[in-house]
Amino acid sequence: MKRYCILVLLLLKTFLCMAKSDVDIMSRLVDMGFENVRVGVEDNVVYAAFEDPVYRGTYRGFGIMLEQLSQYYLDAERFEIVVLDSKVPKVCVHASHVDSRWSLEADYEVENAMAILDNTDENGNSFGKIDVTFHPKVSIDNHRFDVLYEYAVAIAPSIETTLWRGSRITVQPVIPLIGGNLRKDNTLRYCRIGIADIEQEFMKGGRWSLKAAAGILYSNFMGANVEAGRQLTDALGLKLKVGYLGEAYVDNKGYHFVKPDKLTFLAKADYYERFSRLQVQLTAGRFVYGDYGGRMDVTRHFGDYAIGVYGVLTDGEHNAGFHFAIPMMGKRQKRNGRIRLRMPEYFNWEYSMVSNYRYANENMGREYTVRADENRSARYFQAEYIEQNLQRYLNGISR
Repeated sequence: MKRYCILVLLLLKTFLCMAKSDVDIMSRLVDMGFENVRVGVEDNVVYAAFEDPVYRGTYRGFGIMLEQLSQYYLDAERFEIVVLDSKVPKVCVHASHVDSRWSLEADYEVENAMAILDNTDENGNSFGKIDVTFHPKVSIDNHRFDVLYEYAVAIAPSIETTLWRGSRITVQPVIPLIGGNLRKDNTLRYCRIGIADIEQEFMKGGRWSLKAAAGILYSNFMGANVEAGRQLTDALGLKLKVGYLGEAYVDNKGYHFVKPDKLTFLAKADYYERFSRLQVQLTAGRFVYGDYGGRMDVTRHFGDYAIGVYGVLTDGEHNAGFHFAIPMMGKRQKRNGRIRLRMPEYFNWEYSMVSNYRYANENMGREYTVRADENRSARYFQAEYIEQNLQRYLNGISR
């Protein structure tokens, strides 16, 4: 009997030590800024899920998590780490640490890890926390003959929060700072609403996605948007985007809200080629103002930087240009308290070659966005991209 009691006490002590270890590491991760943190151990495999509102990019948070977890669980055979966005699982990293070297693989198989983590406690709940992000807006246009170019600079603070799983509520006023040579009917002269919408993701994560958004969308539209996607491989994804919109704009006569009358539908393919680090995007369908055509973007990723070119062919007209997303501020931003003030992770800008004639006058090739930070770096949950840059991070090549 005494022998059985000793055995039970040893097992209880081991369980309590493991539980304490899980609590300790989760508390440390929350103190570092991670949110919605879950950690569990099963069969010597460490499972974890997290949301990263602090570290720049979609891969750097993975690196911090793996380094911290490997220091706590020295004997772990493998780590299964899932990144979340508004508590929706996006990408899973499978990693092992042997002889001070990391080997890893990233994919969209999140179901197994999340099923195991369903029975664990969550720390650092993100619900109800408000992010106020100060986005700069810069416009340069040389379509007029009486001035060399029109210019405008504005600040657009986005106020965003998540109240339940998969939701995102955004309000973004645009406040002009510079724009003295703009005409009186130019929207850029006036304070206006950039985004005021609510977005909801309905899928549980993984290879399928389904989102809907409604409200005022960027730029100068109001209405509803539905977006469905499927990751065919770890490098190739397909997406269908359907919107029903009306114009919402301001000029020298005030604000104008036009009843939704524009149906747009676009099919998109997105491929990331890891050896050249090229992201190729093909878009085809009906743009906002009823023109049919296609667009091709080729973007080169340099870690945190993304620089690319594009071409558009629609209703017999064409356009081309370049775009970029470059990092702002540091690689880590502190976000303490219920209301967090911050700068955006990236500044993105696009140059259009055509600024007049039919393409511009008939508003061809126009799209819209539903989130304030949409670009090719922020929230770029592409498994091949994350795997490649995370491996470089863990090897000390890029920090």
